[in-house]
Amino acid sequence: NSFCTLLAGAMPDARSDETRKPFVISLKEVWRGYWDLAMFITIVVVCIFVPLRIGFILREWQEWLALDIAVVIMYGIDVFIKAHTAYEHDGEEISDQKAILRRYARSWLVPDVLSLIPLEVFSAAIGHYEPAFLAGRLLRVGHLVTYFLAWERVSSLKPSIIRIVKSIFVVIFLAHFIGCIFQLIILLEGDAAKPAFTGSEGILEKSLPSRYIRSFYWSFVTMTGYNNTDPQTQTETIFSIFVTLIGISLFATIIGTVGSLVTNLDSSKL
Repeated sequence: NSFCTLLAGAMPDARSDETRKPFVISLKEVWRGYWDLAMFITIVVVCIFVPLRIGFILREWQEWLALDIAVVIMYGIDVFIKAHTAYEHDGEEISDQKAILRRYARSWLVPDVLSLIPLEVFSAAIGHYEPAFLAGRLLRVGHLVTYFLAWERVSSLKPSIIRIVKSIFVVIFLAHFIGCIFQLIILLEGDAAKPAFTGSEGILEKSLPSRYIRSFYWSFVTMTGYNNTDPQTQTETIFSIFVTLIGISLFATIIGTVGSLVTNLDSSKL
C-alpha cells in the first residue's frame, strides 16, 4: 500500500482527497505517444545488447556504464508514467488513480520494478561482475507486443501488413537471441563444442563480429531446418532440436499471415 501511495504521488495527510487532484496523464496527450516510441527504442536496444553481453560473456562493464545508467533512468521514468496514465475501458477513459494503480499492479508493475534492480552493479561492487545479472532488463520485452498493438490501432496501414512487419521483427530478434545463447553454450562447453561450429579454426580465436555473424547464421539455418553442422555435445543436440521446433512453429505462423494478407488483397479487388 505504501508503495502504491508513493507512486500515486499522494501524501498520507487528511487533506489529500479534499484539496488535491491526483496527477493523471490523459490518453489524448500527444507527448505520451512520443514517450512510447522512446521506450520502444530503449527496449529494442536492450534486446540487442543484453543478450550479446550475456551470450559472449562480455565482462568489461565500464564500457557499458553510460548505456546501463540511461536504461535504468528510462525504465524508472516509465514506471512513474505508467502508474499515472489513464486507460480505456468499454470506450471510456478511466482516470481514477486507484483504479489505474490496481490495473498496473495486476499487470506489469512487478516485472517493471524488477527490471530496475541493478544486480550487475552489486556484482561489480563485490569484484565479481557477471553479465548474466543483466537478464532482468529483458523482463520488459513483452511491452513490445503492446506497442505493436497500439501501432496497429492508430496506423493507416492494413493490419495484415503490420503483422508481417511484426513477424519479420520477431524472426530477426529470435535469431539474435538464439545465436547469443548458442555462443554461450560454446563458451561454457569449451573444446568439446567448438569443432561442431567452426571446424579447425576455433571460434574463440575469431573477432567478436565474426563470432556473432557465425552465431546469427547458425540460428537462422537451424530454425529453417537446413543446418549443416552436426552438434557434438548433448547440450548442443537438445538446443538444436528446441530451436528447430521454434522455427517450424514460427514460419508456419508467418506463412499463415502472408496467406491472409494475399486473401485480403484479392478480396479488395473484387
